[in-house]
Amino acid sequence: MRSDDLTLPGDIALQRAGYALAASLAATFGAIVWALFDPSDNIVTGAVIAMFGDPSRPWDLPGMHLLLVMPLGATVVVFVRSVLGWKTFGLFTPMLLALAYLQSGPIAGPVVSTCAILVGMLAVPFLKLLNLSRVGFLGTLIAIVVSALGAMALKFDQPALVSAFPVVVTALIVERWWNAYEADGPKKAVRMTIATLGVAIAIQLLVAAPPVVWLATELPLGLPLASTALMIVLGRYQGLRLSEIARFRAAAQAGV
Repeated sequence: MRSDDLTLPGDIALQRAGYALAASLAATFGAIVWALFDPSDNIVTGAVIAMFGDPSRPWDLPGMHLLLVMPLGATVVVFVRSVLGWKTFGLFTPMLLALAYLQSGPIAGPVVSTCAILVGMLAVPFLKLLNLSRVGFLGTLIAIVVSALGAMALKFDQPALVSAFPVVVTALIVERWWNAYEADGPKKAVRMTIATLGVAIAIQLLVAAPPVVWLATELPLGLPLASTALMIVLGRYQGLRLSEIARFRAAAQAGV
């Protein structure tokens, strides 16, 4: 029996907790989408506004701040990949996605982009039936994603979302997802997509935090220099990644 096939005490409870968390996140995501599409006075929109505030509000950050915090976003990606062992769609994709969120809004940006990505994923099985060439397939897929993103952005009057930058980044995510889908299968592609979106949201929340905004204002070069030093330290890390501990846990308890 393979070590990763062994069921350890607590694994079933952990799996059920994971399913419950996923269901809660899906329900929250659906409620936010509802509130964005239906801003009228109803129980769902009221609950979303009470919990998160206006979901369509934009960030109010100076343009220079977005430039200064890019190294900090890169540090987060390096930490996630080098220490946690999570696989994302490259180093720059989560950073670019986070910058798109910062231009679009803390809630509307991630929700609208995720909806557009899901539309692209759902379109893949139907496009495969057309037997298109790879170039034609990717071009059509990107066009569908861009159309969906533009339609949703216009629906809730969010001009920042129809600018070129968020559109290009969202289309890039779908293209990377399809490449991973072909190379590693749907399960791994979905995991990488979730990791990329999660890291992008984490970067967005970090770089927009009031202490980080204050540091970028008072010490403009402090964040880039500190991020450079941290990435050098993280780049020299050669120990066991945290995600690999779970892989070897069963083998260690089985006495292998």
